[in-house]
Amino acid sequence: MPDQSLEYKVYQQIKDMMLNFDIVPGQRIVITELAEKLGVSRTPVKMALIMLSKEGFVDYAPRQSCYTIHQYSKEELDSLHDFRVLLELGALPKSIENLTPAKMKELEKKAQDFKRAGDIDKRELRFMLDLSFHSCFVDLAGSPYLSEAYREVYQRFFMRRRISNFFGDRYTHAFAEHEEILEAFRQRDAERAKRAICTHAAATKEFVDSIYF
Repeated sequence: MPDQSLEYKVYQQIKDMMLNFDIVPGQRIVITELAEKLGVSRTPVKMALIMLSKEGFVDYAPRQSCYTIHQYSKEELDSLHDFRVLLELGALPKSIENLTPAKMKELEKKAQDFKRAGDIDKRELRFMLDLSFHSCFVDLAGSPYLSEAYREVYQRFFMRRRISNFFGDRYTHAFAEHEEILEAFRQRDAERAKRAICTHAAATKEFVDSIYF
């Protein structure tokens, strides 16, 4: 969405609030309060909510004439998970083909940044660093459409509610799984990378399901 209108800026601000869990799934949106918080009139907020509703981020109840933040069901999350894996695997052949020493160093740095965030009690930072690592090797495929679709799916996958205990054993395992993906890229081994990505995705899904359901 290249449009930089006020409605689009408000759209982005509301979406960022959702990603930061300033507003959470199931929460009812009071347009006047949100407009005041964002320092704008009600109209751009209404337009932004219509845009978000069309994309499935918020739900509109005509009888109550109100918006609420969409809360994903297990079936929806399973579909998002499957689509996310398909996008990563689809990017894989071109990503390895386009890999350069500089890009490999960038990918390694992003993995290290994620590891260091394990000692920092900031959910949003950990989320963004994990997205940064995964989107880095998806971006290597060189398709802006694929990259945009991946970020969208990833955001939806982790937008259901706060993941407050993304620490401990799961965080350690996640970093080890990242390392296996890195090693596969170092070896330019597409089959190994595929296995590593699928293993990591399955473990992530199991962890998320254990929290939500």
